[in-house]
Amino acid sequence: MLMSALLAGPAHAEKDHERHLLPETIDYALILPANLPHILKVAQAQAGRLGLDEAQKTLIRELIAEAPIKVFARLKQAETLEKALAQDVLSGALSAAELPPRLDSLASAKRAATEAQIATIGRIRASLSEVQFKQLLKLASSAGSH
Repeated sequence: MLMSALLAGPAHAEKDHERHLLPETIDYALILPANLPHILKVAQAQAGRLGLDEAQKTLIRELIAEAPIKVFARLKQAETLEKALAQDVLSGALSAAELPPRLDSLASAKRAATEAQIATIGRIRASLSEVQFKQLLKLASSAGSH
């Protein structure tokens, strides 16, 4: 019994380590969140601290509802394209002539997600005062959102 527990420990730890190493969808962004933060959830969670009025809160809720379609679905598409491309390169199933259009598709998916994210940031910025937006960026930074 003790032996099986000892043997199970490292296997369990390895699985946790592997899970930790798995990339998240945001890892497929053209501009990583460390440089271009995803600020919607912070804006929603910190609405009181930011002094958001009802119109601003409504906009944040609308943007949160749109984000999975406009941003994260495209990031998931980029993830799928990148993994398939890598697998085809490593397996030798992809010729040099087939590479450029596949890379173009990957870049296009990442660009579409980034453009949607930038548009979302623009809509948030337009609805907040300059002071509110600066505070939001500080809160996002301290929350580790980027």
